[in-house]
Amino acid sequence: MRMSNSSIWRRAARAVAFACMCMTGGILNAQDQQFTQFNAAPTSFNPAYAGVSGKARLASLYRAQWTGLPQAFTGFHLAYDRPSLDKRMGFGFLLSNEQAGAGALNRIQFMGQAAHNLRLGRRVNLRTGMQLGLGARSIDMTNLVFMDQILRDFDDISVEQGLGTGTHYMDMGAGFMLLSRRFWFGASANHLTSPNVSLNAALPERLAVLYTGHGGARIQLARGPRSRFRRDVVVSWKYMQQGNRNQLDVGAYYDMTLFTLGLWYRGLPVMQAADGSMDVDALSLVFGFGNRSFKMGYSYDITMNRLGVLGTSGSHEFSVKYFWDVARRRDLRPPYHPCVEY
Repeated sequence: MRMSNSSIWRRAARAVAFACMCMTGGILNAQDQQFTQFNAAPTSFNPAYAGVSGKARLASLYRAQWTGLPQAFTGFHLAYDRPSLDKRMGFGFLLSNEQAGAGALNRIQFMGQAAHNLRLGRRVNLRTGMQLGLGARSIDMTNLVFMDQILRDFDDISVEQGLGTGTHYMDMGAGFMLLSRRFWFGASANHLTSPNVSLNAALPERLAVLYTGHGGARIQLARGPRSRFRRDVVVSWKYMQQGNRNQLDVGAYYDMTLFTLGLWYRGLPVMQAADGSMDVDALSLVFGFGNRSFKMGYSYDITMNRLGVLGTSGSHEFSVKYFWDVARRRDLRPPYHPCVEY
């Protein structure tokens, strides 16, 4: 049965909207998906974080982006890291997965990580780290609808011609961190091999190097024997550049012993978008709670740019982390880690 013109145009409009989301979401054009709770799995953007907590850490982070779309983007991190017995080294692994369009386009990476800690003084530490691993990118044609499947009189060949079902590649990255009891600063570079992730052998598509700078400071409001609970304000920032795209995130947390509240501004407030408007991506609300061995977090991104007009319904993130002791000697303390856990 032939579809009506209105049905055809509705399906075509959804296809165009989905393509726009894929390009801006950084998945179809070989860019990494960004997470709001990046501190929940910090080794996902800087391998120098491996072992920094002084305990074994197992972290999971899940993101559902633009849930108002019929086929939203999803991302997942599973990270494990721990220090060596003398706490001068750190080791870990990272499993990452990104999906677009109900799994139609999928990218997965597995990285092994190692870090080294160098004490520059009683309160300042320099950490360096690197990672090496494998990645794969694939597409499921059965979940895609092309124009010649909608219009019977459409004579052009569908764009799926020439596409393969998957490709594999090797990847690596490196980073460093300078941290004390009250501040931290770091930088990293991932995808140093600029691997070819194209699904079409005739059209190479390099995964651009992702440069990241990050830092922050912790301001103590209540601490000491007279204070029953810790209360601090933590300010933080993160800058990313990949290819011709960049993004600056700035945020602040009210960090207490059991609860943490945060507010992030995602975008580049000092620059303008290509159309001349202020490049504002999202306003993010973060909530977390837990103790020394368990932490759970949730965040919601309110889309503030023009994509919000399409009814994207924002983005949700959930994080869960477990910590446990692995060192044999308690006197070998790791460097104090002033970052938040969400």
